[in-house]
Amino acid sequence: MRIRVHLMFCLFLFIALSLFGIVRIGITAIIDHPALDAIRLGIIDGLIQDGLVLAQDFDFEFQSAQGNMSTALAIANHFNTDAFDIIVAISTPSAQACANVIKSKPVVFSAATDPVAAGLITALGKNPGNVVGVSDMTPVKTQIQLMQWVIPGLKRIGIMTNPGEANSTVLKEHAQAACSELGLELIEVVGTNTSEMIAALSAIVSTIDAIYIGTDNTAASCIESLHRIAIAQKKPIVCADISMSRSGGLIGYGFDYYAFGIDTSHIVSDIIRGKAPSEIESRLIGPDSLQLLINLDYAAHIGLKIPETLLQRASFIIENGVERELK
Repeated sequence: MRIRVHLMFCLFLFIALSLFGIVRIGITAIIDHPALDAIRLGIIDGLIQDGLVLAQDFDFEFQSAQGNMSTALAIANHFNTDAFDIIVAISTPSAQACANVIKSKPVVFSAATDPVAAGLITALGKNPGNVVGVSDMTPVKTQIQLMQWVIPGLKRIGIMTNPGEANSTVLKEHAQAACSELGLELIEVVGTNTSEMIAALSAIVSTIDAIYIGTDNTAASCIESLHRIAIAQKKPIVCADISMSRSGGLIGYGFDYYAFGIDTSHIVSDIIRGKAPSEIESRLIGPDSLQLLINLDYAAHIGLKIPETLLQRASFIIENGVERELK
């Protein structure tokens, strides 16, 4: 059966290249925000760096679901029925929509936090079927420990979470386990859309010591509003994504999502060159892609001193409105 599926994918791509001379890639994300945009750019640049020529060897169409799962499913159906050869789904919700709908074309997921829990694959490594990709499971406990180190008297952490996002639920569970171990109280700040999330933080911000934002796409798309609420109450925000932190966090410790896109592009390139998804390992992004961003302007505004030892580890510093890369 696996050989039959493999031959089907190879034949499919051979026909696409032979008759049309170009592979059409459908790319989708659950919403527009800097991290997911960086992945998309990294995928395209990675394919070009791998020797493929845009508009000659491959072309792509991008569609955003604008935070709506019904739209995500409609996009998946469009990619399934139209003449697309490979589908790339950025974020857990978009990957779930595509994997549920598309069964006869390769589906490559990118930045799906826990692809096993999300039902995309049965395990990391090689899997039967048409789905393969890269996970962005972030080091939650380390991020919580970082908060404990930097924020004096930290006791109650508010976590921004959308229960409709499997990735958000997984990170909340990891954060709860870390807080229990570290003697901290975790308070859920719940919103199924940006309006609900903003209202939820406004209602609770005075009762918490700090805010943790994982890889929740809803929070990422309204980070500027969350920042305004937090900074007005002199509350620090720590993000698991430096792209998000650039738009409103005190500290960001997470992956370089452009590099994440480059890594994802290698899977897409392998498929274009004839490999079946079942021959490629699904994997976690490596820890060497982790970066640390510290916003000293934010720290000064809320009267927080950042330890010098942490500043020495920073990849990026924002000071006087200017971002500097340190390493």
